[in-house]
Amino acid sequence: MSISDPVVSLNVGGHIYTTARSTLTRYRDSMLGAMFGGDFDTAARDDQGRYFIDRNGRLFEHVLNFLRTTQLVLPEDFKELRLLEMEADFYQIQPLIEALKTHKARLETGPCDVVVLSHRHNPYHPFSVAASSKEVKAMVIGLYTWQVDCEMDDNIAALLGKLRGIGFILQSHVIVRYSDNSLMEKCILERKGLESLQDIK
Repeated sequence: MSISDPVVSLNVGGHIYTTARSTLTRYRDSMLGAMFGGDFDTAARDDQGRYFIDRNGRLFEHVLNFLRTTQLVLPEDFKELRLLEMEADFYQIQPLIEALKTHKARLETGPCDVVVLSHRHNPYHPFSVAASSKEVKAMVIGLYTWQVDCEMDDNIAALLGKLRGIGFILQSHVIVRYSDNSLMEKCILERKGLESLQDIK
């Protein structure tokens, strides 16, 4: 967070949160992006001067975590998915709405393999892989072949093609612009009807 990135205190339904303005404006077309993207001195405040939002303060923790990490991470015993969907819809955070749809579909269809490919268009932030298990991550890394004479985008496109070839389906493709104007692309893929890793050639 840079010096020019102000700290913002929020009162969301009685729950107090402190975060960076850049976090709240990560998705410019969201309600929070519009609210804090310009001159937001007209926004409602509580008696302590905090910005007040009359929504579910407990669930805002998950909204804020998504804004910070661009990843949806919920407890295994989470029982308030429908309520969180309502919050995501209120804040109009489209990537969170899509992530919740994917999460809900996964719960309804049972276990599946999940792969998250992230690439920030910045030489100091290399391509990274996250997956639903160590085995799946190792498999993805094994499929990745770096072609020195190709651009990073071409190498990632080749990997996506290989993943599709073994049953993975692209569920989400999100592009995030950071405060330094660099871009990050994130692809989330799933494979339902689990195939044995031993069957993958």
